[in-house]
Amino acid sequence: MKTLNKILKDFSGVTPIFPLPEFVFFPKTVQPFHIFEPRYLDMLRDIQAGEGLVTITLIKGDATAEQPEIHEIATLGYLHQSQKLEDGSQNVLITGLVKARIDEVESKYAYRRGAITLLADFDKVTDAGLKMNVLLRKFEAILEQSAMEHNIKVLADENLPVEMLTHMIIMALPINAGEKQKLLELQSLELRIDILNNFLESGLGTLTKISPFDPIVPSNPLWN
Repeated sequence: MKTLNKILKDFSGVTPIFPLPEFVFFPKTVQPFHIFEPRYLDMLRDIQAGEGLVTITLIKGDATAEQPEIHEIATLGYLHQSQKLEDGSQNVLITGLVKARIDEVESKYAYRRGAITLLADFDKVTDAGLKMNVLLRKFEAILEQSAMEHNIKVLADENLPVEMLTHMIIMALPINAGEKQKLLELQSLELRIDILNNFLESGLGTLTKISPFDPIVPSNPLWN
């Protein structure tokens, strides 16, 4: 499998756009999707035949519009696993690579396409270990309030990068997609962690409807 450096080095700069309602995709996370709409099945075939890349973004406003408005700050993803089902739909796993800005271009396909500019966050975090311990304690307290079963072993893995763990937690939290989009758009990982910690401190008692936490941890070389 290609490494992240190889994928980005060979990147043409244009990808399909996969706009989704109420969902914000973050770098260094892996997300399963069930694809069934004909235009997005066409998109998948083109992705598989091409660079394997797609940019996933949050829809603004009315998701039922023919061409809904989208957020320009999004995440470039890599399709690294797919399974075709008997009804023609597909289950796929997409790895979030890097944050990106979309400049939509004309598309001759049923799906939308964009010119993609890769965006680098400032990833230095002061007292990273301390801040992550505080974040993990607050998140584990939320998990304990829920009656669901959770995979807390993931949180104890000291080898997980700070960015990956932070983004896993953000994606798991039952907070408004608009708030998650604001976190994605921040240019500093440290600020993202600080705001997330403050949010958990102020809203800890209200976050009881969390879904089972069992994230997919990448076991491929995409992060190298």
